[in-house]
Amino acid sequence: MLNPFVRCCLMMALWLAISPFPKVIAQENVVIVLDDSGSMNERMGGGSTRMEAAKKAIASVIEKFPSDTQLGLFLLNGARKNDHWAIPLGHHSVSVAQRIVQSIRADGGTPLGDRIREGTDALLKQREKQIYGTYRLLIVTDGEANDAKLLAAYLPDVLSRGIIVDAIGVDMKTNHSLATRVHSYRRADDDAALSKAVQEVFAEKFDANASGDDQEYQLLEAIDRETAKEALQLLSKPNNGPIVGIKKPDTWTAPTTTSTGGVGILRAIVVTLFSCMIPVFLFVSTIFIVLAKARRR
Repeated sequence: MLNPFVRCCLMMALWLAISPFPKVIAQENVVIVLDDSGSMNERMGGGSTRMEAAKKAIASVIEKFPSDTQLGLFLLNGARKNDHWAIPLGHHSVSVAQRIVQSIRADGGTPLGDRIREGTDALLKQREKQIYGTYRLLIVTDGEANDAKLLAAYLPDVLSRGIIVDAIGVDMKTNHSLATRVHSYRRADDDAALSKAVQEVFAEKFDANASGDDQEYQLLEAIDRETAKEALQLLSKPNNGPIVGIKKPDTWTAPTTTSTGGVGILRAIVVTLFSCMIPVFLFVSTIFIVLAKARRR
């Protein structure tokens, strides 16, 4: 069981985060790392190429993003003139974003490690400017990284920052190695499965209107001590510095992984949630302290 004071702090911050406060608190910040390597030109179930199916799925989900979503689309090989940003992280009209998505072509290798680092750095820079919101990295790929050592070094550092990392393996014979190393992983072996996978990733968020007090308390009770400790540490000082990697990746313990949510997703959401609540937490804590002193008088 959590310490009563820690439980009170966590419950207060959680309630504030999922209550109907201004939209800025619920703002989505999303970077999609899209594999545009040459193998994405191969056809999959349904007749489309992997790239065609990926572009269709991404273009479709863009329509459903809230209007205040900050979206970035990062390529492994293309858009070199813009440092591989097909769509720089920011606010974009749906029509413009979809037109850019449809213009993407597949050719090149699979430098996942470097691109995941760069995509995460962009999210961290945004969080430095505005800590409110959810920060998510979606990786859509059909193959293993050419820079596997870099990926092994960078990924633990990415996950330690409270960034939610999801991955989709496109038309692969076996699960991608990321399957046991990120917060959620999905397989997509045909057009329909890929579209569904992308939709599901962005459907995993708190529904403030459906959450009652009992549900919120049950969610809090599911938080283990280690997650609570990590959340409180992030409250005091979130790390938004550049990704530098972990020198000894073999000592890193992978987070619990699931294709449909569960403890891994809960942990990611809770840690990210608390990393975004510092000003609100400090303000409310100050109010509680002042009221407590007033009652003693």
